[in-house]
Amino acid sequence: MELKEVKGFLEQLNQDNIAFDSHFYKRSLERPVNEGMVRCFLSKTNKLYKIEKGKEENRFKLWFKMSSKYSLVAIVEVNAAKVLKVISAWNSDKKWQNKLRQ
Repeated sequence: MELKEVKGFLEQLNQDNIAFDSHFYKRSLERPVNEGMVRCFLSKTNKLYKIEKGKEENRFKLWFKMSSKYSLVAIVEVNAAKVLKVISAWNSDKKWQNKLRQ
């Protein structure tokens, strides 16, 4: 899937077809993200600006622009039944990202 295809999939996605992994709930206790925030950004495809393919064929890392400083990163899995499973999510600080790249 390319960025355009993922955007199309997200635009067609029904909120009932979004599932959250137990790993997401475990990590959300440590991070300033919650299920409602992720659902909101998944429906805002205009905020999606980058996609990376994961280790497995049907996994993707989605980058949503939250503000000029922060991005919401979501690890998702798309299965054959067109259900989107959110594995994990976090928000990132661009200054921190740039330090890691150096």
